[in-house]
This record gives sequence, C-alpha cells and structure tokens, in this order.
Amino acid sequence: MTQRPVLAYTLLLIVQTACALVILFHIHTAFRILVERIGQRQELPTEILAQVCGAALLGQICYWTRLYRLPVPPGFHSPVLGHLLAFAARLGAIVGGALASIYFLRHLPELTRLADSFTLTWRSSLLLAIVFAIYCYTLELERLAAALQAEPKDETDLPVPADLPTASGAPAGEPEPDATQALPHRPH
Repeated sequence: MTQRPVLAYTLLLIVQTACALVILFHIHTAFRILVERIGQRQELPTEILAQVCGAALLGQICYWTRLYRLPVPPGFHSPVLGHLLAFAARLGAIVGGALASIYFLRHLPELTRLADSFTLTWRSSLLLAIVFAIYCYTLELERLAAALQAEPKDETDLPVPADLPTASGAPAGEPEPDATQALPHRPH
C-alpha cells in the first residue's frame, strides 16, 4: 500500500476519534446533569446539540469513506495495541448503550402522552443516530484491532506455481509429506 492511502486512513480515523470524543464528553455531561437533577425536566442547549449532531455527521462521513475507499493498512503487527483498541471499542459500546437506556428510561412517562409524540420521535431518532455513530466508530476500532492482532502473512503462504517443485522436491500439485506424520509400518 502506498503512503497516501495510509495517511488518508489515519487522518480520517483521527477526525472520527475527535468526533467520538466530543459525543462522549457531552454524554458524560448529560449523565452528570441527569443524576444531579433527577426528576426535573432538562433542556439541552442549542450549541451542545449542534456540536453533537455535527460530530455524529462528520464521524459518519469519515467512517463510510474509510469503509468503502480505504482498507485497513497492512503490515503493522501489535497484539497489545490491538487489545487496547478492542477494549476501547467495547467501552464505547457500553457508554452508547447506557446513553440510550438512560434516555428511554427518563422519557418513559412521555411515551404514554400522544400530544407531544413528534418531539419524542424527533429526539429518539436523533439519539439513535448518535448511538449509531458511536457504534460505527467502535466497529472501526474493532476492525483496526483485528488487523493489528492478526499474524503477518509470510511469503511462504503464497501458492507455488505447478511447474516448480516444492521444498520437499514433490510436484506442486501433490501434498507434501508431514514431518510429524508417522511412517507406515512395513513388515520385514
């Protein structure tokens, strides 16, 4: 892979990480407000809503661009970093699920009133879009983690052309004898 796609992949991942951090920061703030003022109606300031929506939209653009146009860069093997990224992905999924749970539990009484169903539907749709953006980010982290944890491919795994002999001298079309395989017993 040339240097340009690796750089593009990295930049898109950094932008999506920044978007996810903006969303997670505001989720933390929302949790704190809900816990401190339980039972009171909470209004989300417009600037926070705009930041969260913008971050979710930009994160989605980065994710789908990377998914369809840029593969995970090969060649780097780090099981420790792969495990840390997989762990971060799981934490992100937990936080996104907790956000959805808190929101729906908080607004459960409003589900019985049909007078304000448009607002509830709009808010619920927005919440699902935000949780979906977090889900896509965690998927990308898991995809990168799997690539980092995968064993690097050796050149010995490449297929041998049929006209070349294998390492044991057997023709390429025939299986090579296994060194650990027991030899057949032949009576003397």
